[in-house]
Amino acid sequence: MKIISLKTNPQLYSGNSYMLLGEWNTLSDVNAVIDTGSDNYIVKDIEETYTGVGKNPVDKVILTHNHFDHIGGAMALKKKYNSKIYSFIKTVGLTDLTLQDGEIIKLADKEFTIIHTPGHSADSICIYNEEEQILFTGDTTIQVRDILGSYTPDYLETLNKLSRLKIKTIYPGHGKPITENPEDIIKYTIKNVHRSIIVY
Repeated sequence: MKIISLKTNPQLYSGNSYMLLGEWNTLSDVNAVIDTGSDNYIVKDIEETYTGVGKNPVDKVILTHNHFDHIGGAMALKKKYNSKIYSFIKTVGLTDLTLQDGEIIKLADKEFTIIHTPGHSADSICIYNEEEQILFTGDTTIQVRDILGSYTPDYLETLNKLSRLKIKTIYPGHGKPITENPEDIIKYTIKNVHRSIIVY
């Protein structure tokens, strides 16, 4: 599997956008984009990327949550490539298919598990591939370095759920991929959240 970080609009506040392609771009591979940034800026990168002979450049768009900096380019992909838009909660006029916690979907040439991870938002999801031990987290916060914040029980449960996964690389909604001790980072965050204020 190939993971490409698509360029988002530097003039706008924007989340990360990732393109997933099969290793050999076969006809059975599912070309996919996880989050789209704030607008259609990513289309230029997609157009310049080899996505396979006779293949739709973007079959599926997976939205980690319904915030503008992650879904702004989804409609452009839907119109240009007839991409199917997936999200946990249906966004009227945008979502084609809703996802369920624990659902298995094919992206590129791998199977991924959808994990409902409320905390940042009620509809937040993470997307996990067990084989390569990679996790796309959207805006689910993985690193909490202090005990000054306040958090919901949902967020703590989300962290506990993620702590049970084998993870080599985290692809976050903002910032660079985390490759150094991602599992330890999650466990450290759980400790800090326990020492912070839990808002019921």
